[in-house]
Amino acid sequence: MNVKRFSLIKDILMFICLIGLMLTPYLARHADIGRAWEFLGWNWHFVTWHMLFGCILAVLFIIHIALNFKWLTGTAKAWAKANAATKAKFFMMIIVCITMSASIITGILWGLSTGVSVGPTSLIASGTVGITPYGPSSTISFWHTITSWAAFYFTGIHIGLHLQKFLSFAQKPKAKPAA
Repeated sequence: MNVKRFSLIKDILMFICLIGLMLTPYLARHADIGRAWEFLGWNWHFVTWHMLFGCILAVLFIIHIALNFKWLTGTAKAWAKANAATKAKFFMMIIVCITMSASIITGILWGLSTGVSVGPTSLIASGTVGITPYGPSSTISFWHTITSWAAFYFTGIHIGLHLQKFLSFAQKPKAKPAA
């Protein structure tokens, strides 16, 4: 598999995880939706899905940064020669890195402070996650929500700045002129 195809698959998986992460907290509040998933044989609580999407996105995020690290360092070194579009992409990538990292860290801290874990005796399995809005985790939960929405917003801008790259995958390659 070449690097372009791997990068495209990684970006699509990141997008799916991001949408899943944004939907699962709201779907978890509706018991009827959870019963529909159980009917299909998926008896995981939506908080478990949220954690799974978060873990996958965190790993893909690290891979994304590693694959683009050469571009980041090259842009930083040649800052004076970079055009405005490149500088905007650089700043947006830094902002996305900060907000996404903050969201991941606050999500982990929130999970640790509430005792969320995966297993038959966990708070997820008992369905008691998120019932008490007050306590030691309410501040962490607040910051996790704020940083998650900021990461979602800035990731949307980041995707918009790279939209031409994504659209180029769908276009047919141009025929090379005959020699």
